Amino acid sequence: MNKKYSIFITVLFCLFTFGFGAALILTPSRDFSEQENRFLTQFKAPTADTLRSGKFMENFEKYVSDQFPLRDQWIQLKARSERLLGKQENNKVYFGTDGQTLFAQFKAPIQEELEKRVGFVNALGDCLDVPVYFSLVPDKSAALAELLPANAPNVDDGTTIQRAAELCGDSVTYIDLRGALVSNSDFYRTDHHWTTMGAQKAGQALLEGMGLVQQAGDLKVLGYQSLPYTQVSDSFYGTTYSSSGAGWVEPDSIYTVIPEGGTKGNVTVTGYPEGAPIESSLYHPEKLEVKDKYAYFLGGNQPLCVIQNPDAQGGRLLVVRDSYSDSLAPFLAEEFQEVHLFDLRYNNMSLTQYVTDNGIDQVLVLYSVANFSTDINLFKLAH
Repeated sequence: MNKKYSIFITVLFCLFTFGFGAALILTPSRDFSEQENRFLTQFKAPTADTLRSGKFMENFEKYVSDQFPLRDQWIQLKARSERLLGKQENNKVYFGTDGQTLFAQFKAPIQEELEKRVGFVNALGDCLDVPVYFSLVPDKSAALAELLPANAPNVDDGTTIQRAAELCGDSVTYIDLRGALVSNSDFYRTDHHWTTMGAQKAGQALLEGMGLVQQAGDLKVLGYQSLPYTQVSDSFYGTTYSSSGAGWVEPDSIYTVIPEGGTKGNVTVTGYPEGAPIESSLYHPEKLEVKDKYAYFLGGNQPLCVIQNPDAQGGRLLVVRDSYSDSLAPFLAEEFQEVHLFDLRYNNMSLTQYVTDNGIDQVLVLYSVANFSTDINLFKLAH
């Protein structure tokens, strides 16, 4: 190595180190990352306590990582580099063999943990005098397994759902959705949620499991199946995309089938985003202008949401839900006079008391298998 080359390397190193350091200081901190769909760490001035405990350096390291100049571009560069090197995963996201579908890793719960979680569902069934149904949405890695990279670990092989169904007691009826969700159009490519198409198929299967529909494709019972799909967005990038850095993936489209107000225009929605009732709607177009476009359905997560349809033939259904129920809700609202969407993450009311106070006829515990495997609030089912 000659002297000129050594000087060049030294200058380049200094420019890189001090240049990015200066850029970090001079560039305003970002509060939120649109690409990663999360809030970023902010700088906190040191205090005597944080210096002694080491919390200042811990926070400062997170701050430098989150606010690093051109962070989004570096994340995408890393993902592209991994792909060029033949790797099929980045940041716990698998790249589908079609080059466009992304899969978040799935970690199955151990048998003892699954038994405890299903036990909470059984306890709810034992406490109620109304039918209780239980269903798990299969992970995209199970429904679209043919698109996974070869020998990918940490995917859903269907055994968690099978074991959960077998653990259900006599007071709970399990409804299997695995056979209904098998198409590429049933899940967003860039997100973990099912699409409107997938939600419609799941709604059909759930109604069959509840005994409200005799066979699949019964247009006489489910008239909305003949309605066209309406595209409301062609620029949806979901949470799986946000984690992956896969900048080459095309955005998803979002569709609706049921019109606002239902097919007869009599559907009303009451939301409880802050605990108090407010007039709401099935769809929130303003959410299509932000990163989390899936919140277009019902406006996003909230403790409780009640949908009423006086023209429906069914009674009052309580759905203990995660976010998958948001895009399912318009289809359920066509069949039930009232649909109560109850989220255990934000709602501490007694479920059994709520069923009694609101004259609930049927209860559905509906979770994605991934959320059911990790949610820390399932114990509330037994209260």
